[in-house]
Amino acid sequence: MCGIAVILTDKNTHCPASDLVKMRDRIEHRGPDDRGMVLFDHNTCPMEEGCSDEKKWALGLAHRRLSIIDLSLAGHQPMSFQDRYWIVYNGEVYNYIELRSRLLNLGHVFSSSTDTEVILASYAEWGTECFSLFRGMWGMVIWDAAQKKLVLSRDRMGIKPLYIWKKPGMIAIGSEIKQFLHIRGFTAVCNPDAASEYLNTGYEDPDITFFSDVHPLPAGKFMTIDVDTLKQSQSMPFWYPERVKPVISDFQEAGDLFYQKLNESIQIHLRSDVPVGCALSGGLDSSSIAMIINQHMDKPFFTFTSTFPNDPCDERVYVDEVLRKIKAKPYFTTPDPKTFIGDLDHFLWIHDEPVGSISVYASFLISKLAREAGVPVTLNGQGGDEVFSGYWQTYFLHLWSLLRDKKIFHFVRHFAGAMLGDGNPDLWKQVPAMVRRFRSRRKAPGKILFESNLPGTRKNVLEKVMNLDSRSRRLYELRNLFLPRLLKWDDRNSMAFSVEGRYPFLDHELIELCLSFLPETLYSKGWTKQPLRSGLNNILPEKIIHRRSKFGFEVPQDKWLHGPLKPVIGDWLKKDRPVWDYVNHTSIQKLADETWALRGKQDEPGQALFRVFAFDRWLEIFSIQA
Repeated sequence: MCGIAVILTDKNTHCPASDLVKMRDRIEHRGPDDRGMVLFDHNTCPMEEGCSDEKKWALGLAHRRLSIIDLSLAGHQPMSFQDRYWIVYNGEVYNYIELRSRLLNLGHVFSSSTDTEVILASYAEWGTECFSLFRGMWGMVIWDAAQKKLVLSRDRMGIKPLYIWKKPGMIAIGSEIKQFLHIRGFTAVCNPDAASEYLNTGYEDPDITFFSDVHPLPAGKFMTIDVDTLKQSQSMPFWYPERVKPVISDFQEAGDLFYQKLNESIQIHLRSDVPVGCALSGGLDSSSIAMIINQHMDKPFFTFTSTFPNDPCDERVYVDEVLRKIKAKPYFTTPDPKTFIGDLDHFLWIHDEPVGSISVYASFLISKLAREAGVPVTLNGQGGDEVFSGYWQTYFLHLWSLLRDKKIFHFVRHFAGAMLGDGNPDLWKQVPAMVRRFRSRRKAPGKILFESNLPGTRKNVLEKVMNLDSRSRRLYELRNLFLPRLLKWDDRNSMAFSVEGRYPFLDHELIELCLSFLPETLYSKGWTKQPLRSGLNNILPEKIIHRRSKFGFEVPQDKWLHGPLKPVIGDWLKKDRPVWDYVNHTSIQKLADETWALRGKQDEPGQALFRVFAFDRWLEIFSIQA
């Protein structure tokens, strides 16, 4: 895991080399182990790294390295291959060993044991077709000096970031948005579309950012840039999950196939030349990963957990159940509201954009704990809910589609089955919460003062997903709904402490397998994630298999908001703040009063209040212009 910085200029534009250096070193936290930079003139000739600001150049590639595979200097980037190809790359290609063997048989010669060199050889051999061969996560830029073009590529799920900003005569590319602050001519301007969606519903469009002129390369796509003309191609997909046909209808078959593929995914995700640990929440997903890791480890491995003693959201009892079954060195952290207040501005600075809830802070502390333990790689359970449509919201959307399609018997069977001995009666308890949540997210917490986003001018995320069939909705969940923002937050949290987060549930072969399961295999009698429960039935502790509650790494946000954070919010509401140019001040005061009156009985008002507060801090921290 690393960080990259790239700048291209045309012949009429000059960019000081120091701007690229600042871009690179702004993200030292992503790669503290090594740094590199290469500049090329308009004849594609490499120039010395330390050239003066007065000297003109056409292309600059810069890199910060976090050493994970082949810790030697052979992994230094920018890396070149065959005197033609150069790369700066952030991520891991887990099947590099198999690809390396294949390339050796084709006559390629390697000088390192890195996956980076395998990527370059793969591109030299197969061109852009190589991206479809990679199993992993990446944001990469490849420079083909012979064709004078850059190739940008981002992994299928967008686990690793890659951002683009351009102005006349210049294009800049980075791993984090804050890097662009160091380029002369960049201005931080609020994107009203992103802000409106976030403040209204808490959702985000993964193909835009909160900065109006900064755009992510879409997940699962690549694009080219002509270095002479700076002309960009359209971004082109290299992965087509919509082509997977759902054909598997048997619970047991789905479970067996899922376990085999998850086991395979975890094995390749364990490839590392540094210590590897596991973020363990006690939920189904992280517990599954921990139990399978244990099967492949000869010695104890590290686990990292956040706890909240005596609070309903504490998951320690489930974590302990897993720990009794595995060989582990457990580490624990307890997030504290006072510490959160002290960390808040740095936390939001790390994230570049407003976060959706205080719970993101718990994962931030998990990464900090891992780094303090000397473990720079963690396997995480993110993605398990998405590949199985395992949220309560998505279960209810499935039930809604049954009603819409007049499949009344199937609809009734879910609720009736939930009341039987082996059913999950929590399905009934979720009904009022789901109705309340849907209603709350269809209206703004205050009047949004964006003329282009007045009510009714466009569908929000929830309205879009309500009208999709079950197959389209599953793809939308993976690509647009919850997962992109969760991965973005995880990337910033882990990289803040130079820790590489890995996600076995997001292996594309595993995702394609899960997409081949018919929707009726995913839910039964009030239970979600049926293939996982079935496939790991003989591995997971009974208490985990039949666990009803679901938290993940959460904090008692509502308790904090009407407790230690109440005076902070109250003081903030009295001040003249940037956010009042975007939302109605009086309505937010009413929202705060509602949050405090409810005292944690409902989470929707508190979530909306925190979003407005975080958005305001973001406006100030990044000196955002309207």
